[in-house]
Amino acid sequence: MKYLKPNTLMIFFYLLMQSALNAGSLDIDYFKHQNIYRFADNLYNEGDYLRAAGEFQRYLFAFNSSPPNTDSVFYKIGRCYRFSGHYDKAIEYFQKIVDNYEQSKLLYHSHYQIGLCYFLMNKFEESTIFLNSYVSAVDQNDIKLRLNQLKAINYIQQKEWDNAIHLLNANKNTDPFTIQLANLANEGQQLPRKNKVLAGLFSTVIPGTGKLYCNRPFDGFQSLFTTAVFGWQTYDGFHEDGMHSVKGWIFGVIGGIFYLGNIYGSVVAAEIYNVEKEEKHLGKIKVFINVNLD
Repeated sequence: MKYLKPNTLMIFFYLLMQSALNAGSLDIDYFKHQNIYRFADNLYNEGDYLRAAGEFQRYLFAFNSSPPNTDSVFYKIGRCYRFSGHYDKAIEYFQKIVDNYEQSKLLYHSHYQIGLCYFLMNKFEESTIFLNSYVSAVDQNDIKLRLNQLKAINYIQQKEWDNAIHLLNANKNTDPFTIQLANLANEGQQLPRKNKVLAGLFSTVIPGTGKLYCNRPFDGFQSLFTTAVFGWQTYDGFHEDGMHSVKGWIFGVIGGIFYLGNIYGSVVAAEIYNVEKEEKHLGKIKVFINVNLD
C-alpha cells in the first residue's frame, strides 16, 4: 500500500482549510449598506482618506433615497477631502450640511470646518467673513469658542494683532489653547520693529547708518565706503578743474545715484527686518496651530 508523502499531506490540509475559510466568507454580503459603511470607516481610521471618501459616496449611492445619517456621512466625506488637501471639495460637502440640514448636530461643526478650509487655503479674510456670518447665531459655548479661536488665528495670519488680542482676551477664560494663542498674539504685537522713516533719515545724514540701525553692518559699511569714495572723487575732480571737470560730473552723478540708493536701501532694510521678524514669529505660531487644530 502506498502512503502519501508528508509534503502532499500538508498541501492537502492547507487546501482543505482554505476551502473552509472561503465557504465561510461566502456568507458575507460586501454590497450591504452596513458593510460598505464599515469598510469606508476602516479606510478613514487608517488615514486612506481619498479611498474612504469614495466608499462613503458609494454607501450613499446604495440607497434609493437619502439615509437618515446622510449629514454625518457628508461630514466624514468633507473631512476626508480636507485631510487629503482637497479643500474645495471639502467645502462642497460641508456646505451641503449647512444648506440642507439645519437641524443637524453637525451644523455648526460644518461652519467651523468651512472656515478652517478657507484658512488652510490661505484665504484668511474670506474665512473671517464666513465665520462672522454665523458665529453670532451659535448658542453652544464650546462651538462658539472654536469659531472665535479660528477668527483670531485669521487675524494673526493677517498681522492684525490688536483684533486677535481683543477677541482672544474676551474668550480665553481657562481654555489652555486660547490662553497660549493670546500670549503668542501679544508677543507678535510687541515684536521689535525698525522705523522706516528713521532708517532713511539716518542714511541721509550719514550714508550706511540706516542699514547699521537695521542690523545690516556689512551693507552699512559698504554704503558708507562707496558713497565716500565717489564723494571724494567728485570733490577732487571739481577742485582741480572747477565746474567743467568731466571727472567731477561723472563721479558726482554716479555718487548721487549711490547716495539716493543708500537712503532707499535703508528704508527697504527696515521693511525686510520687520517682515523677517513677523514671519519667524508666524512660523512659530503655525506649528502651534497645526498641532492643535482639528
